[in-house]
Amino acid sequence: AVMAWLETNVHHVLRVVDAKEPILEEAEQKRKARYQNAPRNVYRHVILSEIREATAALPPEVTSQPIMGFDPLPPLDSMASYSRPERAAHPANESTLSLFFR
Repeated sequence: AVMAWLETNVHHVLRVVDAKEPILEEAEQKRKARYQNAPRNVYRHVILSEIREATAALPPEVTSQPIMGFDPLPPLDSMASYSRPERAAHPANESTLSLFFR
């Protein structure tokens, strides 16, 4: 069922491309406006992959900023999802026996 759907849609797209319909120009303009650079998470993946050829192709705005080895290119809007709970204060003069029954 999926292959039949895919085949039908591919044929439709090919007809649109062959006919050079105006929607193609619209789509090209939208693509140029929306996708000027790769997303930051893709750049992060390239850095983590350590593939020299791919790393060499990174744009200057990525390579000119400091990159931490433990978290290269963290999300710009990142937030700490974990907050350490406060520990209860215990008196300093507790006995070993009282620590056992805690």
